[in-house]
Amino acid sequence: MAFRLCAFIVLLGLALSVILFSGDVSAADGAAKLAQPVNWGSPDQPYGKRRPVTAADRAAIQSYRSGRKPPIFSTNFTDPAELQADWRLMSDDGDMCRRPGNVEASSGGLKLKTLAAPSDCRNKSNKWSTGSVQSKADYHYGFFEATIQIADIKGMNNAFWMNTGNQPATGDYFEIDVSEVQYPNYDHIGLQQYPAKVKNVALSNVKHTGMGWGAKFVDDLSSGFHDYGVLWTPTGMIFEIDGEPVAAVVTNNSVNAPADVMFSSALIYAGIPDHPEDHDMVVRSLRIFALQ
Repeated sequence: MAFRLCAFIVLLGLALSVILFSGDVSAADGAAKLAQPVNWGSPDQPYGKRRPVTAADRAAIQSYRSGRKPPIFSTNFTDPAELQADWRLMSDDGDMCRRPGNVEASSGGLKLKTLAAPSDCRNKSNKWSTGSVQSKADYHYGFFEATIQIADIKGMNNAFWMNTGNQPATGDYFEIDVSEVQYPNYDHIGLQQYPAKVKNVALSNVKHTGMGWGAKFVDDLSSGFHDYGVLWTPTGMIFEIDGEPVAAVVTNNSVNAPADVMFSSALIYAGIPDHPEDHDMVVRSLRIFALQ
């Protein structure tokens, strides 16, 4: 009798672990709804041609979000030591002023804070500074998904993006714009090609071009957290929001170098309020899965 009871407890524990591990890994507060079909924005390029989203795309996204396989990297950005170990806190000084001091690991996730501009900002017209982080590790193909709450002000670019390394064979590199969200309900998604560079010096005559989409939602995307992600394969990319694929592109192995992962905020659009301070972008989690 005791043996049967022990066996039952073991089996029950295994069943519960399977159920728990098979749950959706989504960390969103709710599913955003498109207000209209995604538009095609900037035109197709040789390295990226749009195609319709399919049921197979939806199934592929859900296979990663099901929780059946663990990610190769995940973080909830609550540990300052982990943040320092895994990420570069960026500083830049073009039209924007982004500083490491604007980046904070907190109990609520990664905060990219909007603060008064420090005195060392090169562009003295910048009244405000924001934050940016770059992963120290590079990743090559797979499913990348982050749970983000955008800042609740106009003028902010709330960005989740990736940069490949230089591709010597073609003299270029690519920026993968998983999401560039603008309050309250617009998301730009796209792919951009740049000339390969070293120390910001172009190594080829490749011209900067881009292709992409605009997605407008019914929801106020700042009112809660939403999942933004991309499934990147040798042949293409599928972009999704809250598990629903919204855009797909055929790349035919043009985007083939490993890429870093970046999160950044920047006050670059029209409508910046007089006092944007303390209106921050927050990243609650990031999950990266190897290509299945």
